[in-house]
Amino acid sequence: MMVSESYTQQANPAFEAELAARTASRDAAFFLPHLRPGMRLLDVGCGPGSITLGLARAVSPGEVVGVDIQAAQVEQARALAASKEVGNVCFQAASVYALPFPDRCFDAAFANGVVMHLAEPVRALAELRRVLRPGGIAGVR
Repeated sequence: MMVSESYTQQANPAFEAELAARTASRDAAFFLPHLRPGMRLLDVGCGPGSITLGLARAVSPGEVVGVDIQAAQVEQARALAASKEVGNVCFQAASVYALPFPDRCFDAAFANGVVMHLAEPVRALAELRRVLRPGGIAGVR
């Protein structure tokens, strides 16, 4: 089932600047103590990747995958990772309702500022749970 979302902040330069200023140490502080090196982590709604790169440092040498529904945000995130030479992270466009990953393939999942924008938040959270391994952890802010 395709869900049509209305994201009101798309192409808002002031809001996009705010997204780029986010950090894992500030915006994922509650989540960082639960991470450990070697984990495979999914960052849903990664935006320009500023939080994602901090998460990648926390789980290094583990892999972090950032997804965002907006291809332009994914491109910004890729550029940021390249400029900072962060090699354990990759980004792709994807919907939180249909994550392109097999069941139980992540140790952790993070979503910052995503759930409040969704028409079907419970469906999205169920999809996050699907990709988490048993005993995995989710951080939602």
